[in-house]
Amino acid sequence: MALHVYEDIMRMTENISEKYIIGHGASSTVYKCVLKNCKPVAIKRLYSHSNPQSVKQFETELELLSSIKHRNLVSLQAYSLSPLGSLLFYDYMDNGSLWDLLHGPAKKKKNTLLDWDTQLKIA
Repeated sequence: MALHVYEDIMRMTENISEKYIIGHGASSTVYKCVLKNCKPVAIKRLYSHSNPQSVKQFETELELLSSIKHRNLVSLQAYSLSPLGSLLFYDYMDNGSLWDLLHGPAKKKKNTLLDWDTQLKIA
């Protein structure tokens, strides 16, 4: 990712402000940014980037995502180790996450929207 694009993203998201949050995970928060060319990107910010376990998780995710290309996986576009934390930049996925599709929105418990055969086919 070009430095000017990174700077644009930081400016457009007010240094990844809370108002741009689109989701939370066990170890990260995900933000949405629409670039100047109208292309949306998802920004995954890992919660901690200073302890060895977080650094290892970041390295592992980078290694896996840069080596796997699949039509059902979002593409990793860039990454950054910045004062704001460890950031991963992905293609934005419009209709929620794969987790939501397989299990329903996070607020619903034990509600699977897809039957087991369909989930297995996706995997």
